[in-house]
Amino acid sequence: MKIGIIGGGPAGMLLSVLIKKQKPDFEVNLYERNERVGKKLLATGNGRCNYTNVSLEANNFHSENSDFPMEVVSKFNNQDAIELLKTLGIYPISEADGRVFPLSLQGSSVLDFLRLAMERYEVNVILEEKIDRVRKVGESFVLEGKKNYKADKVVVATGGMALPSSGSDGIGYRIAKDFGHRIIEPGPTIVQLESDYKRIKALKGVRINTWASLYIDKKKIDEKFADVLFTDYGLSGPAIMDLSRKSIAALNQNKKVEISINLIGLPKDEVKQMIKDRAENLEGISFENFLLGIVNKKLIISVVNQYKLLYNRDYEEQIRCTTNFVNAMTEILTDFRMNISGYKGFAFAQATTGGVDTREIDPMSLESKKVKGLYFIGEVLDVDGDCGGYNLQWAWSSSYIAAKNILERGK
Repeated sequence: MKIGIIGGGPAGMLLSVLIKKQKPDFEVNLYERNERVGKKLLATGNGRCNYTNVSLEANNFHSENSDFPMEVVSKFNNQDAIELLKTLGIYPISEADGRVFPLSLQGSSVLDFLRLAMERYEVNVILEEKIDRVRKVGESFVLEGKKNYKADKVVVATGGMALPSSGSDGIGYRIAKDFGHRIIEPGPTIVQLESDYKRIKALKGVRINTWASLYIDKKKIDEKFADVLFTDYGLSGPAIMDLSRKSIAALNQNKKVEISINLIGLPKDEVKQMIKDRAENLEGISFENFLLGIVNKKLIISVVNQYKLLYNRDYEEQIRCTTNFVNAMTEILTDFRMNISGYKGFAFAQATTGGVDTREIDPMSLESKKVKGLYFIGEVLDVDGDCGGYNLQWAWSSSYIAAKNILERGK
């Protein structure tokens, strides 16, 4: 049997290994448009490759067909992925927030062992070959690139449109459309947010491990605790990336989007007590000096300006320990609001929303309901996960289920 896999990302690579390991007599051809496989894999987890998470819930995955992701992931979960990858040589280490990395903390380790497995099981990798079109001729397929290739089954593992420098250009959507599949409009996610805050450039480089809360039309929608990074265009960091999906959806509906940042990184009641104690001990000190040591120096002017704007009647050059001062300062430091005016595009995104409509895909096999022998796995489908290893978990889960079905039918 000839299997044609389009795309040499994590889903395509693992699929090829799983099939060849069990069926060495199968001809498995993997077509990759780049000069090497796994280019995008090296960019995940800041180069450390956050390949799954110890916590796996339905709300970590998103799709218009909301039940679909967990129908697949429940059949091959995080522990299954960890154990399978251990057999390939990839051993895990988890961080306090549940993110799982290779023990080396190098993304290249995951890629190296996948490539070694592909070599060991003799997967035929055709590099610098962009498959532009797939046709079905009788019971077989013809894959058109620089050359024409034949296959009994075709697996589309081309990814979405995030990080186009890695080769993701939406070709998988065009292949799916040629076979009559509906494509849900793709968009960037797990991406940086832009702000029109007037002093944003002055805050560049400030990083806080803290709470970031998303407000849409003044209503609190979500909250994340992780690093927040101020940039010259807005906000970045894991907490912001986690909130980007809902932020973008709201922006696209012309809703007001704000991010509230706790500038201290402590619970509100602790911040209030700290401000009270500090005001009592340092009464008479200048406003700017009062903030030294509790917030990054780059934030001081912004906090002072916010205080003047919101509580001008109480502003004095020298602070006094009053109830009004303590309450006002606590609010600003734990709820520093920034308007979100936009977001970075696919060039900066780690994942893609939208894709091939999963209502037209069998969750038991990842096979098209429209075309027998045609499969879709990974990011090309309308499934995206939260920041924290969930998108790679989706790649592992979908590739495993597709491989299982192909192997069972090949008996």
